[in-house]
Amino acid sequence: MIALVLAFWLLALRRGWSLQHTSDIMGSALPTAAVVILVTGAGGVFGKVLVESGVGKALANMLQMIDLPLLPAAFIISLALRASQGSATVAILTTGGLLSEAVMGLNPIQCVLVTLAACFGGLGASHINDSGFWIVTKYLGLSVADGLKTWTVLTTILGFTGFLITWCVWLVI
Repeated sequence: MIALVLAFWLLALRRGWSLQHTSDIMGSALPTAAVVILVTGAGGVFGKVLVESGVGKALANMLQMIDLPLLPAAFIISLALRASQGSATVAILTTGGLLSEAVMGLNPIQCVLVTLAACFGGLGASHINDSGFWIVTKYLGLSVADGLKTWTVLTTILGFTGFLITWCVWLVI
């Protein structure tokens, strides 16, 4: 609210804009900002639902049952959470919470690598339920289809590439 009042004062009153002109400019920014805020909020709520419902724990247990090593498990859990609810932050933090017991016996460098794997999982698969996707597509003037062809592919390639580099470092240490 303070930022809105400050913006109104700095942009409108000091420049001598009319109330109608200021309203038009601020009104044109609302649809873009509203989409970002709503998608981010919905992603956070969905992440909380995943944690509270036990879906994340069930996913972690399933990965343990198939004897998946910790590093790819961190990447896959984070990537699945990111793809399902959109927020990289929620995906990474939820993955960290789910795997906190599994990393207890690791040395500090291994803990960093597991964290990086989760972060790279959270980087991939940015699509329509991600506020970052909407920021990129809206500000670059891309259609949803073009955003999926470019931004989603780019973030997924970055996520997998980062994970592969992290995996190589894991194998060396």
